[in-house]
Amino acid sequence: MFENVADFTHLQKKGLHLIDRKFDVNKPTLLFVEEYENTLSRKVTSNQTINLVLLRFKHSMFFSQTHLDDTAGIPCFVFDKTESVEHMVEKFKRFCAEKEIVIDYFYNDSEYNQENVQKFAFLLKLSGALDKYQARCVRDKVIMKDKLLELGYRTMLYKELLSIEDALEFAERRGGFPFIVKWRKGLSSKEVYKIENKRQLEDLHLDYPSQRFIAETYCPYLIWCFDSLVQDGKVVGTFLTWLPYTNLSFAEKKEKFAQITVKEYPKNIKFDGGKITQNLVSDLGLKNGYIQIEIFVDPYGQPTICEFAWRTAGEHMLSNQSVAFDIDVCSLLVDIMVGRKIQPFPSKGLICVGDMFLPLTDGVVSKISSYDDLKELDGVIDGNINYQVGDTVQSKRQYTSCAGWVQVTGENADEVLNRMLEVYKRFEIVTS
Repeated sequence: MFENVADFTHLQKKGLHLIDRKFDVNKPTLLFVEEYENTLSRKVTSNQTINLVLLRFKHSMFFSQTHLDDTAGIPCFVFDKTESVEHMVEKFKRFCAEKEIVIDYFYNDSEYNQENVQKFAFLLKLSGALDKYQARCVRDKVIMKDKLLELGYRTMLYKELLSIEDALEFAERRGGFPFIVKWRKGLSSKEVYKIENKRQLEDLHLDYPSQRFIAETYCPYLIWCFDSLVQDGKVVGTFLTWLPYTNLSFAEKKEKFAQITVKEYPKNIKFDGGKITQNLVSDLGLKNGYIQIEIFVDPYGQPTICEFAWRTAGEHMLSNQSVAFDIDVCSLLVDIMVGRKIQPFPSKGLICVGDMFLPLTDGVVSKISSYDDLKELDGVIDGNINYQVGDTVQSKRQYTSCAGWVQVTGENADEVLNRMLEVYKRFEIVTS
C-alpha cells in the first residue's frame, strides 16, 4: 500500500506514467475524486467510455500496488490539503493547461474531504460541484439536522458542545442516560460514543473547545438506509437496506455487523422513503449523484431521520444492490456523472443480498478460518479474509475494522440474516 505521494511519485519515476491513456475527443472528460480504492473507483478507472482525470490526496495514497499499476496511465492531480484551496485551484489550472485537458464533469465520492474538494470544484466552475452551503449540509451534522427540522422531519435533538458541562446539561434536559456524543463531521462511527454515565464521559477527555462535538438524543431503533440514484434533480431509483446490528456496536465490540439490501418495500415501513429523498434533493438543489439517508424506523413503521450523505454507500452495498436488482449500479452512476440519461430501474429486485463483517480480536493470529471454510455455507457468494496466521491484529475503533467480510443471498431479509448467523458460528479467529 502506498501511504504518501512520495511512494506514488517513485512509482511514476519507474516509467509507469508513460503508459498514458489516450483521450478521445468524442468522449466526456470526468474529474473523479479518489480518496481510496473501492468498488466504485475500480469501476470508474476501468470504464472505457470516458476520458478520466483522477484527483488524489497527498499523504493519503492508500492504494494497492495492483491498483496503482492499473491506473498509472490516467492523469492524476495530487491535492495537498496543507495548501489553500485557492492555491490548489491555480495549480490545477496549470496542470490542465500543460496536459491540454478540458474537464467536462466532476464527481466527488469522498465524505471526509467533501467541503474542501467541493470548494475547489466550485471555484473551477465544474459541472457537478456543490456550493458552500450544499457541501456543509451534507457533511456537518449540525447544519444537516437544522435542515431536516426546517423541512418538518423528525430527527434526534442535539446540542453543540463547548464543555463537558454542556453535555451533562443536555442529558439532564433530554431524558438522561444514555445519550450520544459524536464528532459533528464524523464518519464510520469514529468518535461516536454512547454515553451511559458521567464517569464514562469524563474518561473520554474530549476536546470541547475545538467545537468538534455535539450531543444528541439516543434512538433505540434499528436503521434502514434509503439509497438513491439522482439525475437532473430527480430520484430515478431507490434501494432499501436493513441494518440488524448497529455500526457503533461493531466499532466498539467487534462482534456482529451486517447490511441487507431487500428486494421490495417492507410492509412494516409506513412512510415513503423515496418521497423524503426527493424532498431533500429538491430543497438542496442536488442534481446528479448518489444520496444515502439513514432512518431509524420505530415499531409503528414511522421514521426518525438520523443523517444523510451525498456519496455512495460504504463497504459492499453497491455490490449488494447490483446483485439484488440484477443491474450494474456503478455503471449507471458513471452515466449519471457524465450526463448520459439512464432509465428508471425496476422497483422490485430478484433476491435479497447482504454483506457481513467478521469479528476481530487483537493480538497475533494463531488460527483463523479461510474463505474456503465459509463459502460452502448456504447463500454465500463472495467474501475475503483480511488476516492470516502470524499477522498482528490491532483493531481500530471504527466499524469498518474487521477480520473480513462475506456476502450472502436469500429469498428475504430474515433468511439472509439466518444464513449470516451460520457464517458467524462457523468463523473462528484465535489470537494471543
